[in-house]
Amino acid sequence: DFIWAGPLPIDPARGHRRAVAAAAAAAATLAAAMPFVRHQMGTEFIQQQHASLAGERGQPGMDNGMDLEAENQAQGQQTPSQQPPRSDLVLVFPYKTRALVKWGEAEMDEDARGLQPPTETEKHKMETWKSKRSTVLHALSDSGLVLMLYYSRDRDEIFVRVGADVNHLRQVAEMKRYKLELKAQYLSAFAEYKNDYAGRRELNYSDRCVVSHIYKTHLTSAEDKAYPQPGAIFRSGDRIRLIDHIIRASDHNCAGVDVGQLMHDGDLLHYFPMHEHNKLRELDADWFKCFAWGSPQHIDKVRDYYGERIALYFLFMSHLNKWLIVPALVGIVLTCVEGLVHSPDNPTAIVLCVGMGFWAIFFVHFWRRLAATYSLKWGTLGMGKQLEPTRPEFQGVSRINPVTGRVDRYYPWSERIWRVLFSGSVLSVAIICLIFAIMVLFVLRRIFHERSGRLMFQVLNALAVELFNAVFTNVAKWLTDRENHRAYSEYQNHLLAKTVIFKFVNCYISLYYIAFFKDNSYLFNVKMECVGGDCMNDLGSQLAIFMITRLTLQNFLELGLPYFSKFLKNYREGATFNTSLFTNPLTIMPDLSSAEKQSKKEDYDVYEDMDEVLILYGYTTLFVVACPWVPAVSLISSVLECFLDQKKLIFLYRRPMPNPAANNEPWDTAFDIFGVLAMMTNTAVIVFSSNAFEGWSHKHKALLFLAIEHVMIFGRLIISFFMPSIPNSVKVLQMQQNVMVHRHLNLGGEEDDHETRAHAMLTTQTPAPFIFDGDDEEEEG
Repeated sequence: DFIWAGPLPIDPARGHRRAVAAAAAAAATLAAAMPFVRHQMGTEFIQQQHASLAGERGQPGMDNGMDLEAENQAQGQQTPSQQPPRSDLVLVFPYKTRALVKWGEAEMDEDARGLQPPTETEKHKMETWKSKRSTVLHALSDSGLVLMLYYSRDRDEIFVRVGADVNHLRQVAEMKRYKLELKAQYLSAFAEYKNDYAGRRELNYSDRCVVSHIYKTHLTSAEDKAYPQPGAIFRSGDRIRLIDHIIRASDHNCAGVDVGQLMHDGDLLHYFPMHEHNKLRELDADWFKCFAWGSPQHIDKVRDYYGERIALYFLFMSHLNKWLIVPALVGIVLTCVEGLVHSPDNPTAIVLCVGMGFWAIFFVHFWRRLAATYSLKWGTLGMGKQLEPTRPEFQGVSRINPVTGRVDRYYPWSERIWRVLFSGSVLSVAIICLIFAIMVLFVLRRIFHERSGRLMFQVLNALAVELFNAVFTNVAKWLTDRENHRAYSEYQNHLLAKTVIFKFVNCYISLYYIAFFKDNSYLFNVKMECVGGDCMNDLGSQLAIFMITRLTLQNFLELGLPYFSKFLKNYREGATFNTSLFTNPLTIMPDLSSAEKQSKKEDYDVYEDMDEVLILYGYTTLFVVACPWVPAVSLISSVLECFLDQKKLIFLYRRPMPNPAANNEPWDTAFDIFGVLAMMTNTAVIVFSSNAFEGWSHKHKALLFLAIEHVMIFGRLIISFFMPSIPNSVKVLQMQQNVMVHRHLNLGGEEDDHETRAHAMLTTQTPAPFIFDGDDEEEEG
């Protein structure tokens, strides 16, 4: 049972009656096809919405007491021939506090199902929900959006699917100055959308502006390409962004709904875009090309569906996969050599150190060049800071926002600074406790070494690292939540700073200790020694245990937990539905609607995946000289990570908002820092810990280390000078696109249309030229 309510451009009363009639007809069709759905549910909801709309708007001819006979007559009418536009966004409102509560005007139906009357507290809460929900629905309807409303399966939630007419999207795009892609003959530039302007008759239409033909149409089938629809200039992500702007903004023809405040107060449960299952099947079928290899045509599909932020993540993963191929092949060869000499401390380690040093410091630089190329292609290069919506978890006092002019929440930095300092204190104490715990493990390992406990303690160390990572991740989230950041970018930046510092110490301190400090050192008056006197072997074995443990646990939990959570939610939902609605065990339980199925899923956050890749990148590059086969394992793990991530995105998570982005910052900076540390660490391992320079003094070793380090850094500077992070070809193309946009959009698109321009010049009346004859005036004077 649902209601389709559209914009009311001409006659609101007639439009509302038509929407009610269409909804009633659809409800009757649904009731006929599904006998277990009570018709009273649809009738009750239609009556409620009809009465509330009529009562608040005060429109003539709309009686609040619309009787059941009028509804039955409306159900006999046919559905209008004009199909409603596609629903791109979904809002989920709470309707009842719990499924067993009797609520609504269909009391006989509620009594028949044996539901309980609400308490006074529950009744007040549901009345508040109803009032706020009605206000939001009126604002959405008045803004011209097309709404489809229906109950959840157990009638404790109300789903509102939101769409918009093509003409409305065009108007909002022009008002918002939304940038759309132009056709290939216009260099595929991105330009602000403009509607065609026919011109003024008194000027003989010389001021006309016809530009609609220059925008690219996004079509798939041959039939659509032959007969493109007016809305084909909007991609799926464009529609979602424009509708989201209509819902949130306070501009003309917009609803001005504060989604974050509603979710913070519990008046709105979910707000997400709808999945398109045909596109999901295409992405799943070509998962390797789309998500792991990143071919231009296929990564564009990811961008069109998920937006630039997620597309850049998978583009980065494909860049990492391609760059790992050469180190993986070289590492396998060097591993064979290591097997012959029974130690990674051999002359080939120097070659591997220099090669991986250059690899680590050049990887992020060439990634930035690739990201700039695709950012220009996707129209986000040079994108400045965007106005972000307020996080639902943000708390503060109400004030007038100096930027938007709207009432929103405000939290002063003078109060947040104390919470940030508290977070720093907790982080410092956690790192100190972590170092102490790791040192205790090394002492215990040394004590039980004679009882063959080396492998056991290496595994125990790896498990402790993963446990500490999981615990501190939750602690870091709690600390960042306390800091009460307004925007998602601020929240993620502060969370990243905490987790990267802690996880770097947690994951790599054991390896740094083995590589540089363990041999002939003392911990708690216990002398520490490397196995067989070769710290490179000890370092390689511990790194191998870290890699195997992390990949096993992480991949299992990454895919297993979402499936378990989904199964548990479905089980609880089905149990609640069976006990609350039906007493006959032979009754067939209806399936959930598509929107309700998606609402049961989790939200996807690219932060968690980038965090996993950063830790894996550190294991791959920091101590590769001690374990040359690590890049090969990382390549396999990276491809597997792409496979698991795309499965989660397609099957286990809701569709994320298609947020624009020009790069992966601040992650690009984090990877760059890890690359520099990897170059320095591998050089230090070769110079100070290997036997290659055993006879050198510490002074000469330090000079050699600084020389190798400076050569690599100087090489990075030379490459950056001749091959900047933004390629020269990208800069030239960007300037050419700016000229093309100015020529064909700002000048009306007629500069190269010589025939039209000549015709306009002939039909435009021009005044006779005035000739100044200076000689005649001088003679008269």
